[in-house]
Amino acid sequence: MNGTLTLLILVSLLLFSCKKEEQSCTDGVFTPEKEEKVDCGGVCPPCNFQPTIIDTYLSAKVNGKSISFSNYTLSKSPDWILSFENDSLNIQVNLGSGDSLGGRPMEVPNSKALFHSNIYSSLGSGYSVFAEIDHIEQSLSAFFNAKFVSDNDINDTLRITDGEFQKINW
Repeated sequence: MNGTLTLLILVSLLLFSCKKEEQSCTDGVFTPEKEEKVDCGGVCPPCNFQPTIIDTYLSAKVNGKSISFSNYTLSKSPDWILSFENDSLNIQVNLGSGDSLGGRPMEVPNSKALFHSNIYSSLGSGYSVFAEIDHIEQSLSAFFNAKFVSDNDINDTLRITDGEFQKINW
């Protein structure tokens, strides 16, 4: 009998110590005094809340084939140097210098490429357009095109077209 009484006291304490006053904004229940609609407004996030999603990405066409890159870096010292790679391609381009939006020619120093073991150390031509420079978040968004010439064969070129990246940190 003593064990039953102890169990009854413990269950009573648990039931009365739990407060149901706290609102869960994911319970699927409309609580008029705390919410504007089910699980939104009032003590919950606004009903028209759309989280800001900042996607960073880099994509380009390499000799006409669209490729997205997940491995990339950007440095600024003082030129903007963008490096990106995958299993068969390793590219580094000097996007130029300056902190203004708009177009600029790529620079030859620090621009090179390696594609299927072929070395392209000569930048034939290249151009970049800076679309957004965020000095607070230290990110850059831009478009670019580049043409590299092979070290082994002057007629062998590597063309990077429709290059685009967004919000890559330096």
